[in-house]
Amino acid sequence: MGFRLSRRFLLRGAGAAIALPTLEAMLNAHGTAFAQGMAFPRRYVVWFFGNGVVLPRWRPAAQGQGSAWQLSEALQPLAAHKEQLTVVTGCNVRTPGRRGHHDGVAAMMSAAEISPLPAGNAPYASRFSQRSLDQDLADVIGAQTRFKSLQLRVSKRIVRGEGPTLAFLSHASPTAPLEATENPVALFNQLFTGVMSAPNDPRNGLRANVLDAVRDETRALQAKLGAADRARLDQHLTGISELRQRIQALPVQPIGACRVPGAPSQTNADVNGQEPLEPVNRVMSELVALAFACDLTRVVTMQFSGSVGNHTYSWLGAGPRASEHALTHDQNEQGKVHDAVVFTMRCFAQTLAAMKGVTEGTSTVLDNSAVLCTSDVSEGYTHSGNDYPILIAGSAGGRLRTNVHHRAALGRNTSDVLLSLMQAVGGPSFTAVGAGTGRSTTPMRELLTS
Repeated sequence: MGFRLSRRFLLRGAGAAIALPTLEAMLNAHGTAFAQGMAFPRRYVVWFFGNGVVLPRWRPAAQGQGSAWQLSEALQPLAAHKEQLTVVTGCNVRTPGRRGHHDGVAAMMSAAEISPLPAGNAPYASRFSQRSLDQDLADVIGAQTRFKSLQLRVSKRIVRGEGPTLAFLSHASPTAPLEATENPVALFNQLFTGVMSAPNDPRNGLRANVLDAVRDETRALQAKLGAADRARLDQHLTGISELRQRIQALPVQPIGACRVPGAPSQTNADVNGQEPLEPVNRVMSELVALAFACDLTRVVTMQFSGSVGNHTYSWLGAGPRASEHALTHDQNEQGKVHDAVVFTMRCFAQTLAAMKGVTEGTSTVLDNSAVLCTSDVSEGYTHSGNDYPILIAGSAGGRLRTNVHHRAALGRNTSDVLLSLMQAVGGPSFTAVGAGTGRSTTPMRELLTS
């Protein structure tokens, strides 16, 4: 049988603890599950972007499996991940259409309608009418992990003046939205708390290297492992070290009473008026993959860009009219909107690559996950909720079909897709999702393997 290691083993030392990736010493003889009989964890990710797509350039021309369908113009950045993708078209948001972007966020995150709030000086305001589905799922699959769920954000230009619907993806209850972390340094410290230096040092968990703190136990473990596991452990620790270095290279965000003079003064800081969306998304994605590899969490929501967000891209022009949201309302600028969607898909590909790059026995973290990529409207120009843009990546440990374009019967409920994902990741206990006209008790069986 040889040396066996518990999935929950941690490297510890001097107040620091580092979780381990999946090693051969934890697995059965076939590399398909843990030696204790546990299957690899299933994870759920929502990767969300604001303002919709340009549908004629988003929809694949043909449906089917494998080579029977081809990526559309907008999906070309995902070519390296086609075999792990499912594209769903033809579905509609069934919740009452009250206010465009608001309706779509609530429908895709909770399968329920919004509750209006006093708008004040804003054009509209709302909150969710029930908690988000990721939190229902976290109650089932996240109870044994250090973090029941993680909420992350890449673009800082979110709209906070129209109630919590547009500002937050995850909601513990209709009145308890969950704030997202947009600072990679803070996320690293949250996941990998090390020996602390000065309490107001914004990089305190990074400057006192957690790897130094666990050096003795690392050496002791390496002496017991086989050659493949030693290489895997070394790769894991090297990845933490390299990620730490990349985070340190980002500008600093002051924490608490700390004030760093001069500009830039924060992580995820603008550079020449532009948000560093691509590099921040890359680091966040690597941290998510690492958190999954160490089983620190199994549920993540990642808000790449906000609904009605004011995010801009330098190649779209300058000034307020160059924000992606503003451009979606100009019929003559739909070409630029498409370019923005292509850029967004390139960033989504970064997230998939990070998850695909972490092996678990004979599979990968991406294989054992269900990643939902969607938006707040079908098209920003029309504010429509019809023929909704829905991408799914990963097979949730073999429970979801992949390399498919499924064209649903026009008008089918988007909540049917959500119920399918909940069952694939959380199991058959999920028999329904949502409320009112958004409620679904009919999973989209075409997406499931059984």
